[in-house]
Amino acid sequence: MPGKVRTSYVYEFTYSSAPGLKEIFQCRYVTPDEALARFRRILALADSPFDFKVRVSDESTGEESSFQVKGGAVEEMLVKFKVFLETSTGYVFAFEEEAETTTIPVDIESMSTYEKMHLVIYASFKHGKFSSLDVAEIYEATFKEKLPKSTASTYLARMWNGGKGHLERFGNRTGYTYRLRTELQEVAKEIKRAEDILASIQVEAPE
Repeated sequence: MPGKVRTSYVYEFTYSSAPGLKEIFQCRYVTPDEALARFRRILALADSPFDFKVRVSDESTGEESSFQVKGGAVEEMLVKFKVFLETSTGYVFAFEEEAETTTIPVDIESMSTYEKMHLVIYASFKHGKFSSLDVAEIYEATFKEKLPKSTASTYLARMWNGGKGHLERFGNRTGYTYRLRTELQEVAKEIKRAEDILASIQVEAPE
C-alpha cells in the first residue's frame, strides 16, 4: 500500500444538520480529495437542504480561505465545495467516476470519533439489533479509548436520520435499539469497506 500523503492543510466544515443544530467537523493534513471523501460521508447522512461553511488553512504559509453556501441539496453543495477546494488549494481532482471510489485513508489518528464509530457499527453489527451501550463497549474494545454512551446515542440518532439513513430504530426514549439495513446495497458496501479498513490496521472486529 503506498504511503499516505501528508499535507499542511487543515479543513473545518460547519453545517446545520437540523433546524437550530450546528455541527463542526474538522480534519487535518490530508489531501483535498481525502477531505472531500470525508465530508461526502458526513453529508450523506442528511438529504435535506442546509447551510454550510468551509474554512481551509495552510499551516505552512498561514493562508486561509473560506466559503459559505446558504441552502441547497447535498450533491449540489458537494460540487460547490469541490470547486472551492480546487481554487483555494490548486489541487486537481480525478474524474468523478474515479472520485466515487475514494475511501477515507487508513490513518486512525486522523479519523474523528464519528468515523471510527461508523467502522465499528458496520463491521460489528451486521446481524440483529444493538444499543448505544453495545456500540460504546465495542468501540472501546476496538480502539482502546472511551466513547461516552451519550455520544454514541447522538451519533446513532444522526445515522438513523429520521428513518432515512442506514439504520432502523426501535423502542422509545427510555431505550432505543438499532439495526443496520443490510438489505440496502450501499450498506453492504459500507460493511465490506469497514471490514477491509479494520483488517488493514490489524484491528479485528469483535463478533
